[in-house]
Amino acid sequence: MEYPIAKRQPPPDSDSESEDESPIEHPPRHDAGSERSQREEEIVLNEPRRASERTAARRASERIKSQGKGEWTLKEPRRVSDRIRSQGKGELKRSSDHFIQAGSSNKRTKKDNEKDNDDTTTKDDVKSEAKALDAIVQNGLYVAEMFAAHVARPYVVSYVVVDDMIYMWRFDREDTIQFAGINFLQDLPRFLVLLLTMQRMQYTQWGFHPLFEPQPGFSGPVYIDDPTLGRVDLTLDVSNAYSSHFGLRGRATTVLPVKSQALSQLLRARERPNEPSAVDPTPSGADPPPDTHPPGPPHNTTTEMVAKLFWPEEARLSEPEILAKVQAIAERDSWVKGHVPDMVWFHRFDETSTARIRKALGMDHNTQGSRVFYIIVFRKLQPITDLSGPEFRDAWWQIINCHRILWEGGVYHRDISPSNLMYYRLLCGRVIGVLNDYDLSSIQDDCARGNERTGTVPFMAIKLLTVSAIDGAVEHVYRHDAESFIWVFVWVCLRYKDGKLRRKPRGRLDQWLKADAPTCCALKSHFLLMRTFSKRG
Repeated sequence: MEYPIAKRQPPPDSDSESEDESPIEHPPRHDAGSERSQREEEIVLNEPRRASERTAARRASERIKSQGKGEWTLKEPRRVSDRIRSQGKGELKRSSDHFIQAGSSNKRTKKDNEKDNDDTTTKDDVKSEAKALDAIVQNGLYVAEMFAAHVARPYVVSYVVVDDMIYMWRFDREDTIQFAGINFLQDLPRFLVLLLTMQRMQYTQWGFHPLFEPQPGFSGPVYIDDPTLGRVDLTLDVSNAYSSHFGLRGRATTVLPVKSQALSQLLRARERPNEPSAVDPTPSGADPPPDTHPPGPPHNTTTEMVAKLFWPEEARLSEPEILAKVQAIAERDSWVKGHVPDMVWFHRFDETSTARIRKALGMDHNTQGSRVFYIIVFRKLQPITDLSGPEFRDAWWQIINCHRILWEGGVYHRDISPSNLMYYRLLCGRVIGVLNDYDLSSIQDDCARGNERTGTVPFMAIKLLTVSAIDGAVEHVYRHDAESFIWVFVWVCLRYKDGKLRRKPRGRLDQWLKADAPTCCALKSHFLLMRTFSKRG
């Protein structure tokens, strides 16, 4: 593990040599008196600069010491995390506390890593203030890299050295804890105890999950004890490139192909003969009946599975609980049956709760923001963006009908986006649309969170992107999700062609990905006005 160190730098007005300039060589002098006078002259000339460096370093050290456990410790990691979240390109689901942040990316680029925080106060200690903050930002970037490479990793322990002080940081999926610093010059015994402790820490004590990464370089199957199935084996496929979450906190959702003998046997036991709709003679691309229900529920018969690994909030209703409600509605309504994901198995790792360390440290903490690690295995689905023409329209319309029935049944999805609209094919080749991803959904009994902003910014209703909606004054109702379906339709039609992403330029829609909620609201309103005026013209 690398430990960022804030190095002292000369002040801006100092005569430091450039890397491209070579120093001027002078012939050696052998006069002892002249050498002594030259050294004295250098001491006199360099003393103001050295005094300035000592003053700046002392101020930086005193500032961090005085704020070791104060307000700075609680807020600065959040700003670092939000800064990392706001850089780059890509689509990111957000909850209400992310809406005021600029950007919507969870992917890091090389350009992002080169950005330094230039927030300064006075001219005298500009360098020391910036360098002290840069060490924190650099530390956060290292930790974000570790979290992105290890989805199941519960926490990361890191250290920041500033002058003669060393600070221990503990990052987890909820937030960051900074411990009091140790002066390794004035408090050498305590520093030696710290080094001795680090030397004896096991691999899992550094934050690696004992099941997913029991030792460095582990890539074998994972075995999880299940109270019903016994021992469940999981072999996650990480050979292909996959999109991972880059940030310090959040759900960090990652979906990977998975193979399992135990779960494959479970699927075979649950398998039933294909119902009439599985060989439905209705040709692919035909218009669905406008006022009649389909002849029978479709069924996804694939044996391929995917594993969803994520860190949801403990206070929210879990996705398996919401899916149980969804399946209950599907059993009595054929518009929902077959149009929702088929969950094979799930497991909650209670020992990964972020509330445990805070309770152990005696911190004033509740479970409102605590997170816990989940893994859910589903039958494999395909993204709706792979479709085009009548097939895309049919799958899109089927999902709208499924969403409407679920809303009437008390299940509110509230996160309509292209990544959550999926499909699969029946044996006859017909496309079946699926409404996926319920980890941000809620049910009717959970209506107290009706004003909580959840969703993916580029596809949210314009009304939900206003300042009043961000403040919680606008309730999320059905018409907002219905508008999101329209935005998804427009998005796919303008950015994809024949199931493939168009080459750049792809129009102004790319700006929606990088905009915060109010900016995206203005961009989408302008998009509608331009289309209206172009039609009138």
